[in-house]
Amino acid sequence: MGFDASRFVVGDEWVYRARDNAVSERVRILAVTPKKNSARLDVAFVDDPSSRVENVTGNRLRVPWEEVAAYDELMANWHRIDGRDLDNTEEACVEQAYQLLIPKDVAEIEWSPVSCATAVHDATRLAEVIHRSIDEILVGVEWFDLNASKMVSPAGTLLIAELACRANPTPVLNIVMEEEAACRRKCKHGSEEFNVLTREKEWSSPEWEYDKYRRWDRPQHELLRQWCGHGAVTAHERLLAAEAENNRLDVLVAEVIAALERAGEDWQATRFAEEHERDRITPWTIRPIVDRPLHPSEIPVHEVPVRRRWPR
Repeated sequence: MGFDASRFVVGDEWVYRARDNAVSERVRILAVTPKKNSARLDVAFVDDPSSRVENVTGNRLRVPWEEVAAYDELMANWHRIDGRDLDNTEEACVEQAYQLLIPKDVAEIEWSPVSCATAVHDATRLAEVIHRSIDEILVGVEWFDLNASKMVSPAGTLLIAELACRANPTPVLNIVMEEEAACRRKCKHGSEEFNVLTREKEWSSPEWEYDKYRRWDRPQHELLRQWCGHGAVTAHERLLAAEAENNRLDVLVAEVIAALERAGEDWQATRFAEEHERDRITPWTIRPIVDRPLHPSEIPVHEVPVRRRWPR
């Protein structure tokens, strides 16, 4: 869809800003030259004593001049929350945490005019995700209301991502484990990657993959683990180790039963196979089940025949 230049009318006065954080200036449109994806405009700076005239792009004209007060207040709010820039590792981890744990209709990351700000659309549902009230977060970070949402600073975005990982560590740790397994394979054997510039697949060496892992992947994995918390990481690793050991022993028992059958011990093989299957410990059997007490009429009666003894 092309750029709509019809909103610019010769003679109208608009707000002009050379940059997002520059001062708003009043300009009058003298001529409009539409382009496919933009427009070029000849504008006269009304409040300039020299009556300066420039040819500017349409993106620099923000709103009609009668809306300058509201626009300046909005840009001041954006400038106020833009107090901390996230580094590449933090940005990547924040984006991954939001994609995994926070639906877009609850909260989403904004990239303009402030990179990594968060638009909180549903504070109640967000509190359910992070196990913390949004008011507790807003106390320590900059924010402002915009329409029906709350715009939170990048520092608040970082805090929301960390709380979401702390409250829901399992999906995050599963992704980290999968990515590390892929990185280990690439660092041993190299990888075939698609080059965006040449549009062809290129082979990368194990050395190059390991350097990439050290500079990019490993810092992200360590930060995500830190956000999940030491206890969650330890519990997750112990759970994975227990499942892997259970699978190993299951295979070993099957091999032992097969060896007994080959040795002619069919009765012993059948007994061990039945006992192994019958006495499995599962999530459904590990939890104690509390039942209500039975009424005497509900207790089954087992009749046991006995030999009658006549008195002498």
